[in-house]
Amino acid sequence: MWLKTQWKLRRALRRYRRDGDVDAVLGEDWSRCRDVFAFFGEIEDRLHGEEITRLRQKQAEYLALQNQINPHFLYNALEAIRSDALLADCEDIAETTEALATFFRYTISNVQEYVTFSDELDNTENYFTIQRCRFGDKLELELEMENEELLEARMPKLILQPLVENAVVHGLEGKVEHGTVHIAIENSAHTLFLRVRDDGIGISEEQVAQLNEEFAHGSTDTAQSKRGGIALRNVNSRIRLMFGEDYGLRIFSAKGIGTECCVTLPLLLQED
Repeated sequence: MWLKTQWKLRRALRRYRRDGDVDAVLGEDWSRCRDVFAFFGEIEDRLHGEEITRLRQKQAEYLALQNQINPHFLYNALEAIRSDALLADCEDIAETTEALATFFRYTISNVQEYVTFSDELDNTENYFTIQRCRFGDKLELELEMENEELLEARMPKLILQPLVENAVVHGLEGKVEHGTVHIAIENSAHTLFLRVRDDGIGISEEQVAQLNEEFAHGSTDTAQSKRGGIALRNVNSRIRLMFGEDYGLRIFSAKGIGTECCVTLPLLLQED
């Protein structure tokens, strides 16, 4: 039996060296030898997983390219508006326009790169400046950070701002009174914890359970996505794809009290 399997293996290897067709080798019937069958099964599973990862990365790159439609035209137009606002002594309009140009430049360019928490914080503050043009003094942004070294912690781009935007859109827009978004960052020996909390209208226990179930298992229920939280799902999916299932988002909320999004990431400092 083993001699026959050995001869079959040699023939398959010669075919692979000649044609480079790995699928033809894996597609052979190896069930007569358990060890060989299990070995080729593991290879097929691994190749399939790597292919899925490559396809997801290509999809992300394609979406990023879609967002880079003539960005220089946008920057130049915003800079022209800002200059006109300064000449007209409209400093608020000039500040908002500058924040918008900086926000788009950061968001559109090279979405695959790693950045520091300081970069993410600057981008979030620009987003908040733009929102204050709509809401005035109704919105407030707070930061809690005991360890200033975490300003240099590295993370994927566009992690923080989508969480803050979610807090504003789904938590504070429906609130009549003044609203606050609170950002807190801390760490353990190997993990970075990022929390974004609002004192808005909150969401139901059912929605919290549904979101956390999707975050934990990577579900992409289209019907549920239409109800909101798409930005949170995107952030969670990117984190899990890059770092594994031990990292990602979890959400806590209570009706009429507010919502908190908790993000766990590996602790990556500049010297790492």
